[in-house]
Amino acid sequence: MTAGINEDLSTAPEIFVPDVDTAVEFFTAKLGFAAGRVAHDGPGGTTDFAVVAFERSVLLVAMDAYYLNMGAKELEPRGRAIDTRIVVRDVDAVYERAKANGVRIVHDIADRPYGLRDFVLQDPWGFRWRFATPIAAGHG
Repeated sequence: MTAGINEDLSTAPEIFVPDVDTAVEFFTAKLGFAAGRVAHDGPGGTTDFAVVAFERSVLLVAMDAYYLNMGAKELEPRGRAIDTRIVVRDVDAVYERAKANGVRIVHDIADRPYGLRDFVLQDPWGFRWRFATPIAAGHG
């Protein structure tokens, strides 16, 4: 799948950040997402919106001003009491890449009793991302 939105998706989280370019760099360089659409329609031609994807999961990234323009009163705290789960083929590979790139791991990797091997990281803006792979029958 290319990094974009298509009719096969049912959910695509959108996060709002102060610097879209920095967010795209974080998700692509540190975690292995692929960059798709990147729009440079912000003030002075700055990046105001981007789409990044990891396997079948898509994330939308937009500048803070858009969130405030949609009726929000404030931006903080970001991502409070929400983990977004991204199911991947090899959670251990994502975990190792995140650790090697100094990403903040807030819940270490392990096999869980609910049938997933997962871990949780927190991005620089306070959003939490739970990467998971189903545990194969007989594993764990």
